[in-house]
Amino acid sequence: MSIKTKPKAPASKQVKASPNRQQQLVRLLNRKSGASITQMQEAFGWQPHTARAAISTLRKAGTVVERADTDKGSIYRIAGEG
Repeated sequence: MSIKTKPKAPASKQVKASPNRQQQLVRLLNRKSGASITQMQEAFGWQPHTARAAISTLRKAGTVVERADTDKGSIYRIAGEG
C-alpha cells in the first residue's frame, strides 16, 4: 500500500495586500481638500452615521481630525503636522 502525496505548489509571488478600510479612510482624509460625509458614503457605501463613527474611531485612536464648515457642508481632514 503506497501513500500518495500532493505535489508541492510552486513558490507564490508576494502580493501586496490592498489597504483596509481604515487605511483608505486615512488616505481620503489626508487629501488637501479633505473629504465630506457624502464623499465617504460614495467611496465606501456607508450610511452617514457609519462615516461619522469611523471618524470618531480615528479620533479615539489619537488621530486629530479637523472639521471645517463650507457652503457645501462639513469637510473633514486629518490635521497636518505643525
